[in-house]
Amino acid sequence: MNSNTLTFQNEQRRQEIRRQRKNGLDYVEVSDDLRSRSGSEGASLYVYFLGSVPEYLKKENLLIEGGQRIRNLHVTDLKVENTQNCESYLTVNLNQTGDFSVYTLRLVSLDEEGKPTKQPYPNFDPRYSQVQFKFRDGICNTDIDCLQPQAAPPPQLVEPNINYLAKDYASFRQLILDRLSLVMPDWEEHHVPDLGITLVEVLAYVGDYLSYYQDAVATEAYLETARQRISVRRHARLIDYPMHEGCNARTWLWLETSNDISLETKNFYFITSYKSAPSLGTILKDSLHLSSVPASNYEVFETLTPLPIHLYNAHNQILFYTWGDVSCCLSPGSTTATLVDEFIPTQAEEANSSNSQSTEHQRKLHLKIGDILIFEEIRNPKTGIPEDADMNHRHAVRLTNVKASVDELYNQPIVEIEWVKEDALPFPLCISAIVPPDCQLADISVARGNVILVDHGRTIIEPEDLGTVPGKEIIQGCQEEGEPIEILVVGDRFRPTLQKTPLTFSQPLPKNHLKDAKSLLIQDPHQALPQIQLTSTGNNSIWTPRYDLIDSNSEDQHFVVEMDNNGQAHLRFGDGELGIKPAANTHFQANYRVGNGLAGNISAEVVSYIVFHNQLINGLTLQPHQPFPAQGGTAPEPIAQVKLYAPHLSDKKLERAITADDYAQLVMQHFPTKVQQAAAALRWTGSRYEVWVTIDPFDKDAADDKLLQNIATDLKKYRRIGHDVIVKAAVYVYLDIAIKVDVKFDYLRGHVKAALLDIFSNRILSDGRYGFFHPDNLTFGQGIALSQLVAKAAAIPGVESVSVTKLERLFEGSNREIEAGFLPIGAWEIARLDNNPNFPENGKFTIDLRGGR
Repeated sequence: MNSNTLTFQNEQRRQEIRRQRKNGLDYVEVSDDLRSRSGSEGASLYVYFLGSVPEYLKKENLLIEGGQRIRNLHVTDLKVENTQNCESYLTVNLNQTGDFSVYTLRLVSLDEEGKPTKQPYPNFDPRYSQVQFKFRDGICNTDIDCLQPQAAPPPQLVEPNINYLAKDYASFRQLILDRLSLVMPDWEEHHVPDLGITLVEVLAYVGDYLSYYQDAVATEAYLETARQRISVRRHARLIDYPMHEGCNARTWLWLETSNDISLETKNFYFITSYKSAPSLGTILKDSLHLSSVPASNYEVFETLTPLPIHLYNAHNQILFYTWGDVSCCLSPGSTTATLVDEFIPTQAEEANSSNSQSTEHQRKLHLKIGDILIFEEIRNPKTGIPEDADMNHRHAVRLTNVKASVDELYNQPIVEIEWVKEDALPFPLCISAIVPPDCQLADISVARGNVILVDHGRTIIEPEDLGTVPGKEIIQGCQEEGEPIEILVVGDRFRPTLQKTPLTFSQPLPKNHLKDAKSLLIQDPHQALPQIQLTSTGNNSIWTPRYDLIDSNSEDQHFVVEMDNNGQAHLRFGDGELGIKPAANTHFQANYRVGNGLAGNISAEVVSYIVFHNQLINGLTLQPHQPFPAQGGTAPEPIAQVKLYAPHLSDKKLERAITADDYAQLVMQHFPTKVQQAAAALRWTGSRYEVWVTIDPFDKDAADDKLLQNIATDLKKYRRIGHDVIVKAAVYVYLDIAIKVDVKFDYLRGHVKAALLDIFSNRILSDGRYGFFHPDNLTFGQGIALSQLVAKAAAIPGVESVSVTKLERLFEGSNREIEAGFLPIGAWEIARLDNNPNFPENGKFTIDLRGGR
């Protein structure tokens, strides 16, 4: 068989020849020093065999055939050579060198007269008794492999004359009919019921759909042109812009209970009122009261904490203790209060009431650190009417210290409480007052216990069936002859869709629950995760959602929820590298919540009922109260907004600090609630640069060491190589200011002076305003203008005229600041004036009053 008539990719015949100890020609090499010779000179060939070089081989056994310009090549001499590996080859000398065409070397047997025949040499395989070679190649050079792969040529197809501009249903239909008129000229039926027309229209429809899909793929490939929400989300994630799907609303509820009771949070939820609802205070059972009520008629709120809730009747209304005084108020900024407590006598103590010491062992209040209390004004302090109470005078605090004690003067058990500064009272809260019409002392505000944090969303009770992961067969590599083929079944593409909408998104609670009450209501929609959990049958393993799978490894059972334009949730699993890939035939079930966005932002006092799943409690009254509006419900981010903001994210988000201003911006971005202003500068030390970052904190005269250390640790992640970061407190400039004030004749000088001291103090005033020298009013480089001082003083009632007699730095003397009308402060300095007689070195403010009475 001619070697040119058969192509192959896996040659097995060579191994079989060697196994049976037969022989054949392996390959031929042309001597390198002969490739440049002319055709008239002799050439040498190196012939290699599949076995050893045959003995008694003569030059007549070798025939050289082929050639286009140079023919009739014959062998002049033979010589057996040995290599260093004890292998032999044959050197063949020719009478001349061939041309650029292909030659064939054949090894044949001789007849009785010693002439060549057409038969292969004895014990040589017929297929490998000849081999092709070239003396030289005019196209191939020595830098590449000149061996051409053997492969079957592709079939030559005759392409019909088709209009490739057809893109819609009508053009596809006409195109197919035109083609049929050429291949089936006898078919002329064009009626709609005809089977041929039906097939034509079906194919045109498929072509139209595929054409639309082709255009859609090109459209969704770019952020600017994408129209599908899933595509926009993925594009935005590539540039680190987290597109959000909104989040649900949160609020505080307090439960009014008639008895002490403990409840499991998974057994109940809360709803708003609906048409034909029972009277307030009724405890509902979903299978009994809500079975015929559409879920769209009310909003559902569920508890956020998974722990059991302990409710106490004594916590329904807790009175403030005023230490025997009347008409008392808690001032703005308060972080402490005292509550009225009571002793609970036991049966033995009731029988022997003379034993008063044992009564201290039990109390009505069961407050502890971490509990939430809501301060609420229950009646107007002027009219005494409950309906006139100010609904804005309600405030939630998280307790950080609870101390039970007894006021020995009145023999009154009390509880002293404290809360964090972030929950400081934002308004004056009136505790008690004498109100009409009886002019009796009445409680104006109370504290509410039994407080729980709830958020918008309804849990689907019955798990939703998502189906089974399909499998596909994969052949594991190529198998040797005679061995069974190994087929591996792996999971195929599995993208289930949830049936109910809208899926709830909520930001997880911080690990440290002992934070301030205010921060627990605030959510960042970009950090909200879908409230869904998957269970795979068989091993009952739990799969949890993530925003993306970039940080997931090959063993993490994570998945991603992607929302489409219609608000439906699509689930995407890992590929085996970023997140584990579900195995074939794995069955999934989903437990999730529905309810999201702006629908949960309900007003106060709307949540009215508590609903139990499987039980109905008798002989108990449970009434939820919603003192605050629900807040935080956010709609999904519009696609247009993502396209507008995402490309410019890199302009606003600092990833590295290069200049001094970058360090200051990073401090302001990462500590927005603790740092009022930051300044930074580069200083050359002689060998390298130091970055000095100066901090001006909120509500403080100077930054504490813990805050400075936290900022320094954070900046190290962003600093430039070669920069040493040093974080320190600001440099304060203490002021010495004196003013002369003329008081109107009908005003008391003492009243005017008190008002002036308040206005130019560093405190928070009773009306919530900051004093002129409050730390939050002054920052880096902010000088003191003489006109500001005059304007502030002149605005006080009773002031007739104002003049500034001293405006200078303390202990530094005058630098003509009064003449200039301005006291400059350096870029690294902050003005400070405490006017505290105990610390006169922290600044003085002197007032010279004239006139008045």
